[in-house]
Amino acid sequence: MVDRESRRRLAELLRHFVAGLISNDEFEDRCPHGSRDSAVRQIMDEGAWFLYDDLHEHRLTGSYKLNARDRESVARWILFLETDLSYEWPIVSLGLRLALVPINLVTFGLLGRIVQRYASQGGAVHLWPFRRRPDYEAALKEPPYLRNAAP
Repeated sequence: MVDRESRRRLAELLRHFVAGLISNDEFEDRCPHGSRDSAVRQIMDEGAWFLYDDLHEHRLTGSYKLNARDRESVARWILFLETDLSYEWPIVSLGLRLALVPINLVTFGLLGRIVQRYASQGGAVHLWPFRRRPDYEAALKEPPYLRNAAP
């Protein structure tokens, strides 16, 4: 299910957050937490949450400014949110992940690598949340913020 409104809101929040216009607390408060769209939930939980320190309020500026690689990832998330593509990656529930933590520790991370390999089967992990390169390339040809720009 694609929740167009929640996707647009999250895309805008990500743009503002990465640009340093809003703080991490403002970002969290304004996020569309009730969305049933898997893309919205996964990008918030598996992507955006790792961008900042949630122990205190700050903006992504100065020592918190994202590096080029992270900025590129966020740009790809925003690009995905502006499509009508369904989120197709497997979703490992928080409960299952927490249950696997002790086993992962005992196996020195082997279990984590196995789960990651399973989750990435059939998809280009470096293009997440896009599942397939042709979908990503098609989205790049239609940049969402330049669609109606005059030549």
